[in-house]
Amino acid sequence: MIRLFKVIMLFGFATLAGCSDSGTSEEPAPETAAVEERANDIIGNNAFLYYKDYDEAIDFYHNKMGFKNVFEFPGFAMILQFSPTTFITVVNDDGSGRGMHSADEPKTIAIALLTDQIDDWYEYAVSQEMEIRNPPRPIADTPHNGFLVTDPGGYILEFEHFAPHPENVNFMPLLDPMENMYVDPNQESSRPADLGFKAGIYWLYHADREGAHNFYTEAFGLEQIVVQPFSDIYTSSPTGFIGLVDGNGPGIHEATQDKAVNVGFMTSNAQAWWDHLKTVDGFTFRHDELYHESDGDGNELIDIVIGYDPENYFIEIDQFLDAEANKALREALGQ
Repeated sequence: MIRLFKVIMLFGFATLAGCSDSGTSEEPAPETAAVEERANDIIGNNAFLYYKDYDEAIDFYHNKMGFKNVFEFPGFAMILQFSPTTFITVVNDDGSGRGMHSADEPKTIAIALLTDQIDDWYEYAVSQEMEIRNPPRPIADTPHNGFLVTDPGGYILEFEHFAPHPENVNFMPLLDPMENMYVDPNQESSRPADLGFKAGIYWLYHADREGAHNFYTEAFGLEQIVVQPFSDIYTSSPTGFIGLVDGNGPGIHEATQDKAVNVGFMTSNAQAWWDHLKTVDGFTFRHDELYHESDGDGNELIDIVIGYDPENYFIEIDQFLDAEANKALREALGQ
């Protein structure tokens, strides 16, 4: 229990400023080109979401939605997987101040769950009495369709299907070969065994859409693959994408200064990201050095970079090291 608490404290569930006692490398910083080549390494996408009623959120995501539990700190946080490289982390805002955010802050994110089974998912959502904001519409000649669900904490999930369309000409070659991830047969869940998700989009809302584009393409090497009237989609991990939305437009949310979310990237090389982000304008570090998190026996578990984008989205980059505590999560990432 104590060891797990130390792990959780450092990848999004507690304040990090000034808490590290581990030094950075004494070696000189690598050349910029070499850093950028090494840093373009995102093997998973994650979003940390915050709830007043933690048990209700776990019941929704683990039992009803059938997301797979790949890491758990009992009663405080759980990392759940819904496609090969996409995750959410449910965090308990229990009033202790351990988390980085409050569940009272604006829920300025929407998570698209990509599937080719919209009608079946809609039927299941109705059967589970989920809070559905709109039913799916016939796709006709539109580029995508789907429906929205509000989760128990007020976050928006978008069950979405993308179809062959001129707008998606660069997206479909990535989506088509992806395989659905289904519910784990060893997991107790009401979700039907034949319902799956193949990918996810993490929609982020910025007042300066052009500035957000410039930041994420420079800082993270994301490639723009879909241009929509008020939002764009960028590559990230193999089945994870980032959507940058005009926060002044007709989208689900408006841009806000405070946001009850950490945007997480999983990596094989946190040090490379630290070195690279030191060269990027607009990224503000939350702590003064790469953090090396260890268990009670001194075994290093996670290397962590955390900071902010230009509009105050908390960004966290985690390298889960080869340790027993990380076994299930590393296996989920194919490591």
